[in-house]
Amino acid sequence: MPTRRERSDAADNRRLILQTAKSLFEEHGVEDVSMHQIAKTAGIGQGTLYRRYAHKGDLCCDLIEDAGAEAISAAERYASSTSDTLSPSERLGGALDLLVDFIDDKLQLLIPLHSVHMSAEDKTAFFRSPIYINLKRILTQLLQEVPSNSGEVDPQIKAHVILCSLNPAGYLHMRDTLGFSKEEIKQYYRKLYAGI
Repeated sequence: MPTRRERSDAADNRRLILQTAKSLFEEHGVEDVSMHQIAKTAGIGQGTLYRRYAHKGDLCCDLIEDAGAEAISAAERYASSTSDTLSPSERLGGALDLLVDFIDDKLQLLIPLHSVHMSAEDKTAFFRSPIYINLKRILTQLLQEVPSNSGEVDPQIKAHVILCSLNPAGYLHMRDTLGFSKEEIKQYYRKLYAGI
């Protein structure tokens, strides 16, 4: 079945909405920007906005897609470029650092997206998303190389646990409520999973 193509005016509206939302989110924060404000600033009707995006979580999903693809590419480049220069544990630690950096940098978009996944009827949808699938694959490959000190735990299970423990709300809690810095969180993840 052929893929349905987006009309050019719809594609233009989509780009305008995303650029406007990104700009407003960066200036005011995701929580403080309303859908009404996005439509008004973009110069489009609210109906046009809501036909494309039912809520801010949908907008954040589209905005994070490109950043997620770049995070996956960065992790893949890192894994392949360090295979001859770093130990398996150091490589895994570096990949964990990249994940923490990504979450910290994109937290404003990830929190609403996480909320959408948690309130959706299908609470397992995230685990079928390209970002989860690809990051789990990369982590699993790195974990397979690291000598295990925790018995016979399947690397896929470890990769899943790592990704679940780095959910945006949990990271925010560690950083803002418990008071750990990004660098401290990186060190704890390295100790927990890479034995560094």
